[in-house]
Amino acid sequence: MQVHFIGLGEVNLYNLAAALHKKGETVTGSDDVFDESLKTMMEQQGLLSDGKGWSSNKIHAQLDAVVVGSKVKKDNPELIKAEELGLSIFSFPEFLYQQTQYKTRVVVSGSQNRAMVASMILHVLEYNDVEVDYALETPNGVQLTEENDFIVIEGGDNPSSMIDTTPQFQLYQPNIALLSDVEFTDNGNYSTIESYTEQYGVFVDSIVKGGSITYNDEDAEVKKLVESSENPIRKFPYVTPEYQEDNGEVFLDTPDGEMPLEISGATSLRNMAGAKWICQQMGVDEVEFYEAMATYQ
Repeated sequence: MQVHFIGLGEVNLYNLAAALHKKGETVTGSDDVFDESLKTMMEQQGLLSDGKGWSSNKIHAQLDAVVVGSKVKKDNPELIKAEELGLSIFSFPEFLYQQTQYKTRVVVSGSQNRAMVASMILHVLEYNDVEVDYALETPNGVQLTEENDFIVIEGGDNPSSMIDTTPQFQLYQPNIALLSDVEFTDNGNYSTIESYTEQYGVFVDSIVKGGSITYNDEDAEVKKLVESSENPIRKFPYVTPEYQEDNGEVFLDTPDGEMPLEISGATSLRNMAGAKWICQQMGVDEVEFYEAMATYQ
């Protein structure tokens, strides 16, 4: 497969390009601005051979796919050439879905807490030697394999691209989903809290029939969105677990007694409760989960 990335300087696109390159696919890319740390990694991996800038000469009929970054404008010369040639053009979430449509997609969403929940899930899985793919919004945050059955995706609510303003998390069609919180901030993507909240409702309805959503029962907006959805999915609420604090140390109340934790605060503990539900759906039992979380920082 030959794939060209327009907007390779965006961390999501770089992550995906690096993961495909590691699988042995032919990957090219371009951008007009690069973060220096990303640029160094790209050059080391052979993903950036001819400097920065756009060139329609990089687009040719042999490309199997063109992936467009969220900041790429409609008048980009490479995008225009790809459209003229009738190539298959994808946003990041569209292409990631295409690559993972036969896997069990675990999508962790939420305004503020999704990254922490996703990191907890992956920590527990790694501790218990459960191999999974993943797609996170951090450098080197994508792993794609042929053999892993699960992929854990951090589902952001930003528009997919300038040519497709669908929020990213609505395109993944999760089998297993988590919704941690819905908190509106005026960042220019959504004009009102109503339009922002509506996107999360669409996300809940995008879960495949028979799938599940694990949701924060203490967030009024989350609770309302999930419980009002008519999508035929299983719904698993979670809340802040019982815990004790003693001389700056935190102890979680478990069926086997108090367990010391490296994390603290109601938000972190509530995120842990959500992560536990997800890990149990991925085959990690409660005892294995708590043993792993005792080492999570």
